[in-house]
Amino acid sequence: MCQGQTIKGKITSIDHFPLEAVTLIVKDSANAKGIKEFTIARNGSYEIALKKNYASIYIEASAVSYEKNGFLILNPEKNKTYIHDFVLEKDLSFNLKEVEVVAKKKPYQQLKDTVNFNVASYTDGSDRKIQDVIKKLPGMEVNDDTGEISYKGKPVETVQLDGDDLFSGNYTIGTKNINVDMIEQVQAIENFSSNKLLKGLEAGGKVALNLKLRKNITDISGSINSSLGAFQEKELATDSDFNFLTVSSKIKSFGTLSFNNVAINYTPFNYFGSSMTRNESNLRKFKNYKIIPEFNFLNTLDNKRTVLNNSIFGNYNISFKQSTKTNLKSNIYWVKDAISSLTSNETNNTINNQSFTTSDNSASNKKPNLLRADFEMKHFLSNVSSIDYNFLVSNEKITSSSTLLQNNTQRFDTHLLSEDFFLKSAFLYTQRLSNKQAFQLSSNQTFDNLNQDFLIYPNNNLGSSLNTNQINQSKKITFDLHNSIIGKLSRIKYRTDVGMAFNTNLMTTNWFDNNQSALNISKNDINYTQSKLFFENDLDYDWGNWKIFSSLNFTFLNQYLKDFENQNKKRSDDFIIEPSINFIYKINRITNLSLGLGSKTSIISDKHLLSNSILISNRTSTSNQPDFNLQKTSNYSINYNIYDLSRQFQLNFGVNYNENFGNFFSDITINQNASQIQYFFLNEKYSSKGVNFLFEKYIHFIESTLRFKTYYGISNYKNFINSSNIRNNESDYCFSEVYAKTAFDGKFNFQNILKYNYTKNKSNNSNGFSNTQYNNSFKILCKLNKKWFADVAYDFYATGKNTEYNFIDFFVKFIPNDKRFIFSLTGKNLLNNENFLEINTSDYYTSVYSSNIIPRTFLITCNYSF
Repeated sequence: MCQGQTIKGKITSIDHFPLEAVTLIVKDSANAKGIKEFTIARNGSYEIALKKNYASIYIEASAVSYEKNGFLILNPEKNKTYIHDFVLEKDLSFNLKEVEVVAKKKPYQQLKDTVNFNVASYTDGSDRKIQDVIKKLPGMEVNDDTGEISYKGKPVETVQLDGDDLFSGNYTIGTKNINVDMIEQVQAIENFSSNKLLKGLEAGGKVALNLKLRKNITDISGSINSSLGAFQEKELATDSDFNFLTVSSKIKSFGTLSFNNVAINYTPFNYFGSSMTRNESNLRKFKNYKIIPEFNFLNTLDNKRTVLNNSIFGNYNISFKQSTKTNLKSNIYWVKDAISSLTSNETNNTINNQSFTTSDNSASNKKPNLLRADFEMKHFLSNVSSIDYNFLVSNEKITSSSTLLQNNTQRFDTHLLSEDFFLKSAFLYTQRLSNKQAFQLSSNQTFDNLNQDFLIYPNNNLGSSLNTNQINQSKKITFDLHNSIIGKLSRIKYRTDVGMAFNTNLMTTNWFDNNQSALNISKNDINYTQSKLFFENDLDYDWGNWKIFSSLNFTFLNQYLKDFENQNKKRSDDFIIEPSINFIYKINRITNLSLGLGSKTSIISDKHLLSNSILISNRTSTSNQPDFNLQKTSNYSINYNIYDLSRQFQLNFGVNYNENFGNFFSDITINQNASQIQYFFLNEKYSSKGVNFLFEKYIHFIESTLRFKTYYGISNYKNFINSSNIRNNESDYCFSEVYAKTAFDGKFNFQNILKYNYTKNKSNNSNGFSNTQYNNSFKILCKLNKKWFADVAYDFYATGKNTEYNFIDFFVKFIPNDKRFIFSLTGKNLLNNENFLEINTSDYYTSVYSSNIIPRTFLITCNYSF
């Protein structure tokens, strides 16, 4: 027995050429199955020092397309060096004429806090804009009304374009308008920070997306899309848009101009309904409250079936790097639309054991016109300090008109003009004090002027005697100042804000009767001021698998209301404490458990400041008993989350409970012709609770993605109706969705979405009113080859009381050899449903609401990309 032999030599082909990569294995004999040791020979030579004891040594050399060769050493000597050269002959049975190996690109790459989703891996042929693809990405959800995106349950702060925040807060401009073929990757970025001077100091949790352009997108790129067709009534249907993108070392810009009358909203503003983006919600606190609302679509159908519009949208966004220290950015918006609707609403009221029915039939039009410009400058004073300045100006004018038939007896017309002029200026100074600390000084200054003129007058046919006018004027001025210290100490990140905020509201309303020489019915004239001094503290602690996010805010609040019409004054001083804490335990790399506790205090809303009656519709007037008492809310939540991208698996389970102390409740007086609502504050306790669950998994053996999500909530509230005692009401709501989509390699794939909605409202333990709705959407997707794609969709709706609707749509796309062109044919509502009926319930009524919808439509589309 011996050990420690060294074996070396050369390995060549029969033509005496060195072989690049050869595998050498060491065994006890030629027929032995077990491999004792091995090495890889490079560049035609090898050397292996054996570590084991051998009675005999067999070394075998093998390489791709060559026959194996070996030699045997019997009774090897200890510590001896053996030299043997291998000559390998070609394996004649291994004859590859042409071998093309095509590796399927991985759909995503995960790098620390960023996941890069490859767009090509998630397209199925039906996608047109990048938003269509984002909807399919794991962990992403897109709000159908606003276009807002969330990732892993967190709202997306911004969507960048190749690393530039070109769209600011209105990122839906990009996601709704940029073509799919321009984008190579969608990058999801966690722990995002928009200010590089705060890198490493800001607490994590923010999420952003970055749209990475394709490598061939340089200089000027864009697309022209033109769709022409007809509705059932042979009227022209159109959907056309022009988009362009410019990219250079200093300038990046994106512009779009679109026109359509097929209910597509390319804008970041939602004039179809009442939902708002986070950007618009953040601005709402600086604006006046619209006392008189414009009409909105109420049904559960998506806007693409219900809204009859004539929309023009223009937008231009430009970012200019003036120097390495200065960046300028501007965003300009123009929206003009004409939205129409035919509706009928029949309501069965049951109040205090008495029942009566009301009805309204209306033909309504809403014409918004918006001009807005945003300007932003960012300048670095040095490597450790910067100044940001933002300026926004907008002018919005909305004209709404209706012809109404009330209770089938009275007909009249209404006209509402709402004009809103808004200015906002913001300043931010950032100074990095050290590696562990930074200072910020910021301020917002805003001015908003809102005028509303609402007129109701008799119609010539079945004219009503009602002829009245409501005029509202509101001015709001705000100013705030923040001084902030942001820093970290070992595992702790903190932020402390000290500052003040001030706003003043001047509000006047005048309701008068035009039949009696403009006799005044009701007036309001108030001046409301609010001032705050605040001290806010955020503390985030990272301790391995444990993370703790906490805040403790102190506010001194002063409120003053002067009512000139009623000659009243009201003043209040309050000291507010708002604590909150959130514990997150990281069970493993993909799983966490969180527990949240908090307290929030709400201040009186602008809409509850006016004491005397205001007419807000043909039926309804409102008034208030202003009260400076504070609403206090305690919230508790627990959530369990699993997100495993590698296994394409997601699971969320959460429970939340809110307990409220004090709020404005309604005292309603209602009859067949009119409703008077007075809001007043009651220091009563009420609560809401909910449970949510989400399961999503790609199942390999059936090549399909399955998703189930559900939410069930119960909320309590109180009111008075027609001089009743206080009513304790409960509202139950349940929503469930089952989603399935195949990902077969063949020509056909399938998608099905089943939705279930259940609502029940009851008062004082009565049986109450309930309604159940179902919607099933089934789609067949066919990709015949690289040039042809088609899908057929069938939608079924059951809206209650045996009311059912069926919709069939189709889409066919053809890509010629010149891939700059794409042609398609679209058909919608082939069964030509003319209206849609659904049921709504509350604690005292059931209403049957019907609206007209977009008729049968055909569109031929040509898209040209450059």
